[in-house]
Amino acid sequence: MFQFVTDAARQDGFRYRFEFSLIGFETTNFIPGPRTNSSAQSKGWINVERPYSAAGYEPLQLWCPSNDYVVCVLTDETGNTAGMQISVPKAKFTPALDMDELGFQTWEANVNGKTIEYYTKTQYFVSADSATRIAFANPEKSILRDADVSVEGFNGELLKISTSQSNLDSIFTKQACIPWMGLHYYYDMSPSLECSASTILTWFPLYENDALVGMGFMLPGTLTLAKGDTDYFEHPTQSDVEMIVNSGPQCLYNMVGASSVITLHTYFIETPRQLFCL
Repeated sequence: MFQFVTDAARQDGFRYRFEFSLIGFETTNFIPGPRTNSSAQSKGWINVERPYSAAGYEPLQLWCPSNDYVVCVLTDETGNTAGMQISVPKAKFTPALDMDELGFQTWEANVNGKTIEYYTKTQYFVSADSATRIAFANPEKSILRDADVSVEGFNGELLKISTSQSNLDSIFTKQACIPWMGLHYYYDMSPSLECSASTILTWFPLYENDALVGMGFMLPGTLTLAKGDTDYFEHPTQSDVEMIVNSGPQCLYNMVGASSVITLHTYFIETPRQLFCL
């Protein structure tokens, strides 16, 4: 299987939330994320105190929508987006696996005067070295400014995922290529994998023509939203997961069937709907 992509699809960008629909573009799907402090402010996002930081990333600032801290961005010393923090409201989520072992932090956030507890994880698009971040030429032109995206993995340990498919750690195994998503790789995924909080990594990279075009977030469990709540997540069915993770274990499919799963695709290109698997 080979992949084809137009030049336009390779344009640097920052979008999130997959949906196979022609309705809701840029509002409920393929939503453009803020690329700078000023664009976050223009969207009505606010600067929020960070609940924690991985080593080296302490100077980064956190920006979130004023009334909802589920999807937030981090900006670095240059004022450009340098990471993404994804949070799940604890009161509305029933996990299928141990959240501490999966590597989630607990965040008690003050949202418009109301305390909301979240499970939260972060992916970093830049180096942990401050001098390297500051010295990066034309940071506004590149959402990915390091050879790897660093993600918070099992027990909160940082794991590097290469921006080049050819340099990806061999523990990641190739799964299906899906239009508008890209070619999926999953951590140590195989039909013989034993499903547990120490084996199912929250993150999965998406590639096209050797380039990292996106990063997926996957969390088994049931999210119950109230009427009027904004749903930032995708909700693949068991059959969807069987199609995407086409060389996975039956225990994963059974878990999704019994407890559901939430996912969120983040894209590092401007036109993910021009990703084709031909």
